[in-house]
Amino acid sequence: MPSIAALSRTLHGGTSVYRSRLDSLKVLHAVAQSSPPWWTPSCSSFLRQAESLSTSTSAASARRHPVIVVEGLDGTGKTLITRTLAEKLSGMAVSTPPPQFAEVRETFRSQEEVVARAFYSAANYIAAEGILAASQSAVVVVDRWWCSTCAMALANAHNYDSLPPSGDAVYRWPEDLPAPDAGFLLCVDEAVRVARIRKRAPEDFEEQRLSSQSEMRRVAMEAYRRTNMLTEVAAPTYRVAVNSILRLLPESGVVHCAAAFTQAELDSIEPF
Repeated sequence: MPSIAALSRTLHGGTSVYRSRLDSLKVLHAVAQSSPPWWTPSCSSFLRQAESLSTSTSAASARRHPVIVVEGLDGTGKTLITRTLAEKLSGMAVSTPPPQFAEVRETFRSQEEVVARAFYSAANYIAAEGILAASQSAVVVVDRWWCSTCAMALANAHNYDSLPPSGDAVYRWPEDLPAPDAGFLLCVDEAVRVARIRKRAPEDFEEQRLSSQSEMRRVAMEAYRRTNMLTEVAAPTYRVAVNSILRLLPESGVVHCAAAFTQAELDSIEPF
């Protein structure tokens, strides 16, 4: 798809990090119009939903409860920590991309990088609509969001030395996407992370690359850090990580009365 690749470069300068919903839609429209054999009715349905969104940054002002995002590489315990944190805060756990797109996600992620990242970018906006709606009634804890889209796009396209410098616009949260109130980056020993992935399920292609390429992991983690939106949290166990996040939340303006795990509860489980 040379014309689509050229179009995408004009939108993101070769980083595959789309800066707006409109930019990602331009690429997805171009793909749809080219009628590739892999394009399915589910792809068309996803595109229509992304087009029909009304979510904007102004909608964030209507938010009643905080939105917290938990980020990190695969195998760092994001899902368990997200769910446990939501339980502690009497809130709701949400994952991105939304689970109803599991099938179409597999279709898009097997395409060239600029197309796959356009899907993930558009999915962030669809997720935002549900996240903002949920935040009207409870705290929302999100299992990865835009920062993961940014970090993985850069990790697939750059080595450490070629990363855009800190402060570059590529690391800024998109202006048309409502931002979370607090964000955390989970850090786990690499041997433990890989063991968790392999125990959980067979690795997909991107996870295999992360496991085998230390440079890719290094780039992804540095990209996460350069977003300047995430506080790093060591996660030797999920309970330790949850306690750390509960302690750090007030520093981001998220006041709560959730009870941390006791020392006995911390001691009662094995490390990841």
